[in-house]
Amino acid sequence: MEYKYENKICQNCKNDFVIEPEDFLFYEKIKVPAPTFCPECRYIRRLLDRNEYNLYKRKCNATGENIISIYRSDVLFPVYKQEYWKSDSWDALEYGRDFDFSKLFFDQYEELRNVVPHLAMVNSNSVNSEYTNQSQNNKDCYMLFTSGDNEKSMYGSWCQDNGYFLCDCYMAQKSEYCYESINIKKCSRCMWIYDCSDCVDVYFSRDCRGCSDCFGCVGLRNKQYYFFNENIGKDEYEKRVNKSVWNRSFINEMKLKFSKFNKDIPVKFYHGIQVQNSTGDYIENSQNMKLSFNCRDNKDTAYMQDVWKVEDCLDCTEIMNAQLCYEAQGIAIPNRSMFIRSCFNTITDSCYCDMCFNVQNCFGCFGIRSKKYCILNKQYTKEEYFVLRDKIIEYMSRTKEWGEYFPSNLSPFSYNESMAQDYFPLTKEHAISKGYKWYDREPRDYGMTISTKDLPENINNTDENIINEVIQCSSQNSLEEKQKYNLCATAFKITPLELTLYKILNLPIPEKCFACRRQDRFTLRNPRKLYHSKCMNKDCINEFETSYSPERPEIVYCEKCYQQEVY
Repeated sequence: MEYKYENKICQNCKNDFVIEPEDFLFYEKIKVPAPTFCPECRYIRRLLDRNEYNLYKRKCNATGENIISIYRSDVLFPVYKQEYWKSDSWDALEYGRDFDFSKLFFDQYEELRNVVPHLAMVNSNSVNSEYTNQSQNNKDCYMLFTSGDNEKSMYGSWCQDNGYFLCDCYMAQKSEYCYESINIKKCSRCMWIYDCSDCVDVYFSRDCRGCSDCFGCVGLRNKQYYFFNENIGKDEYEKRVNKSVWNRSFINEMKLKFSKFNKDIPVKFYHGIQVQNSTGDYIENSQNMKLSFNCRDNKDTAYMQDVWKVEDCLDCTEIMNAQLCYEAQGIAIPNRSMFIRSCFNTITDSCYCDMCFNVQNCFGCFGIRSKKYCILNKQYTKEEYFVLRDKIIEYMSRTKEWGEYFPSNLSPFSYNESMAQDYFPLTKEHAISKGYKWYDREPRDYGMTISTKDLPENINNTDENIINEVIQCSSQNSLEEKQKYNLCATAFKITPLELTLYKILNLPIPEKCFACRRQDRFTLRNPRKLYHSKCMNKDCINEFETSYSPERPEIVYCEKCYQQEVY
């Protein structure tokens, strides 16, 4: 059958979207109907299931111990601490039930999910890293998320591969002693750098590679002793970049100066390298990839976010090592599986499963481990399973449920607890008007002992007792705006580990709480949306899809023109 482009109206946002011929071929291959939500609404629906960094203190429903969890204490379902949940002390099959063909599948699934114990958080093989989530193999880390193989790192996400003493970094790989940096690889002793690799002692810079001792630079390759893209030599550089005199005022002044300088230098229309026949941003080593963001080593995929080493998949968020998957979120090693979320180790030939570990041929299950041929947590023989599964799919096709991801009202999180609030922020009123849940955090008096204006200007004048202070977040000056989106924590403390790094890097104590610093980093990355544009080099006619919107001030070049500019 020959497929053509088809225009549709999203049943959620009511905007037009297009289903392309290659998409239809994929849906035919996996035997699902075409989607009824547009790509952006499908993405938001998956993000609603992810709470990465809102952590709560609560009791373990099995042991009664105080634990840290991504679930509040008032949720309907039981929550077990990680060690107990993974033990043989309970069996998820005890909650199994028959499928009822007089009820909707999603209603039955929700009844099951609300009685099966939930895993408090995912934090595997980590030492002294209680406050980390969706992470593994970390040591002495704090408030670190979706990260693995790090030591003494804090307040970051997507830090990978032997990160050491990283703070407030996003997308850092094989780096050490870095602060407030985004999308970096193999960097050391760097601060406020973006899209850089193989750099040492580089500050306030963008898109530098193989550089050392550079300050305020953009687009440099293998340079040393450059100050705002000017080669000033070692002696003059060390005179201007004297870290012993760095204080808060100097840093804020340099941030502003670099921001102005940066806007006058062209940018490449996407962030990434080694990409063929693909559209998106923050992508590398991939081919035939469409509308994808923060992806690596992918082939023949579309509508992907935060996905690595994946082939022949559509509509997946935060998955790794996958083939032939659709509408999946938070999965490690999925294969030929659809409509799945928060599953680990391996999940194969399964649909509508959640929080399952190492399962194969399962349907509508929650919390099961190392099982095959289960439906709604009930065990069947191989023959029984396939007969009943096909009958359920036929039934769900009639009820219009087959082919749809879990509805947003079945998320265990409110909109402002989920990652949807990061990428598509809404006010409480707007979220509720769209039918989303909202969690109003109880206002707390943290007993603030010091305001931002009274913090020492530099680290040399900072007393060790700063770790005992409760610091007022400087966003309090614009608290009304922050409260609209439920962002600011209003106050924060400095940990001993954090103070140690500030002393090593000669940095003053931060002015903002973790939540506000995190939000500031998000504003430095382009949105996950593409616009049709053309190269701004007057001698070039190339056109492309870019995440730089037409209203923005950047000078956007195609890849060829940009390479001529920086090399």
